[in-house]
Amino acid sequence: MQAPGKLLVLRHGQSVLNAEDRFTGLLDPPLSAAGKAEAVQAGAMLASAALIPDIVYTSTLRRTVDTARIVLKELGSPGVPVARVWELNERSYGALTGRARNELLCELGPEVFHFWRRSYYGAPPPMSGTQLGVIRRSLALQGLPPEALPATESLCGVVKRVRIFWHRELRPRLEAGADVLLVGHGNSLRALCCVLDSLTEAEVEALNIPTGHPLLYGFTPAMVPVVRGGDYLNPLAARTAAALVAAAGGT
Repeated sequence: MQAPGKLLVLRHGQSVLNAEDRFTGLLDPPLSAAGKAEAVQAGAMLASAALIPDIVYTSTLRRTVDTARIVLKELGSPGVPVARVWELNERSYGALTGRARNELLCELGPEVFHFWRRSYYGAPPPMSGTQLGVIRRSLALQGLPPEALPATESLCGVVKRVRIFWHRELRPRLEAGADVLLVGHGNSLRALCCVLDSLTEAEVEALNIPTGHPLLYGFTPAMVPVVRGGDYLNPLAARTAAALVAAAGGT
């Protein structure tokens, strides 16, 4: 029986809107200078561990695509195939999209802010038709099905689409023995960890995934993670970075 492949999970490097502490969602900003440096560092960590993927999955948004490109360049493997899938796109933050988090915290108060931002079922008010129309014209989102462009979305909704991707595409690849690098977003990766580790709602709400830190999953023949939650390649640095994300209010 073929041993399952390894799964490397990586949150994209910091984007320019991450740097401004804004709700990015389905907006398509480029990486910041710090984000490019994070991608270089992630690639160096993979190279040091001799982890070269057979295939890479990204979202359709440029911050994941560019992170993957930089990582593969650092690995000296620019020819590894890269597949862009909308199911890995960031959560739609509805009317919060593009807004500064500190401003919204003051405007909404901590309870409503937390419910819309971090809870499993909470979804912000939908964005306007005008804003959604602008987002739909983005090159990164053109040609996608209507379900890929919701006016708002809960984390539960992200989990549903990521679970479909896991069973349809990712799990079969791993079962066939392929080593996979998956570059996603804070919420699509929280959703993936929810699926892989069978997280409770409270566990997934509390989970924070830092940018630029590769997380390695190995699997048993039954496709159960060998280590629940996986292993960061640099666990001390990743824990420190995750604590900073949590201190800032979460992913």
